[in-house]
Amino acid sequence: MIERRPTQVDVAREAGVSRQTVSLVTRDDPRVSDHSRHAVLAAMEKLGYRPNVAARALAAHRTGFVGISLSDLVNPFHGELIELIRCHCEAQGLVPFIAPVGQDAADEKVAIERLLEMNVDGLILISPMADDESLDRIGSQVPTVVVTRNAGPDSVDLVHTDDRAGARAVVGELMASGYRPVVYLGVDRPVSGDSSRARIEGYRSILAEAGYEPRVEMVSPGEVGRALGRVVQEFGNGFGLCCHNDLIALEAIGHLEVFGLRPGRDVGVTGFDNSGISGYPGIQLTTVDQSTAAMARRAVDLLSERMGGRAEPVDVVMPARLVTRATSGRTGYLR
Repeated sequence: MIERRPTQVDVAREAGVSRQTVSLVTRDDPRVSDHSRHAVLAAMEKLGYRPNVAARALAAHRTGFVGISLSDLVNPFHGELIELIRCHCEAQGLVPFIAPVGQDAADEKVAIERLLEMNVDGLILISPMADDESLDRIGSQVPTVVVTRNAGPDSVDLVHTDDRAGARAVVGELMASGYRPVVYLGVDRPVSGDSSRARIEGYRSILAEAGYEPRVEMVSPGEVGRALGRVVQEFGNGFGLCCHNDLIALEAIGHLEVFGLRPGRDVGVTGFDNSGISGYPGIQLTTVDQSTAAMARRAVDLLSERMGGRAEPVDVVMPARLVTRATSGRTGYLR
């Protein structure tokens, strides 16, 4: 048994072939005969040989590394999305490096620069805060896919949900259940193409068609109770809450119970994401499914295509599907 780390020379000696044949086997070259391939693989197994990934990447001018940045790990949707993306990367032989960046654009810029310094072959940016000029600069350096933004420069690909249609669906559900008025609890992200703007547009449009005035409350995690207190003081009960995402909706449900109001009976509540927790017993949140699994798969596939040389931009819009549960149950408060 060899004490030091075995090399291709050691494998070649054990298998009775040339070092070049060993190298061809590690690259899965079809020119190697089945007999030689089996001999080399058996020798690798016996000696515990592992190919030098760094050396192979250097020779091929590829690292196999993919950088992934996201701005909010607290959001359960992002956690589920990042895990699905990681699995799809690994299935394609890619090594994902994940950089959570919080809610600060400057931190995001530093994180992306660090990923680029690692010579990643591509980037997947989830809900980035960078403006279009910055995204264009990034996409011009390395293949890049942006997830959950509906607009961006031609140097990047886009994968996102039809946020406007999703917002219209949940507001329509609340109104059909008798909740009036419908208040929007949103997050303010002043970047073009962000999902928050599209969802608010959908909310406003369906209310305008029904002849109702919009009421938008911008909140941050931890501040939902204060905004909800103002709404409860003004409307009492019977109103609907259309929340930007499941995380805000779950926080709102907790505060409603403090106010003595029952979600799905006294107040209608909807989220957006269909995160795993939204369907838990005792929660049963009406929400919008973003086709998360398909979104993750398409993001990785698009990145692979970009890394393979495709230059034309692709914009993939995933369908928004209403998932009706208990929190939008019908109410007796018809206004």
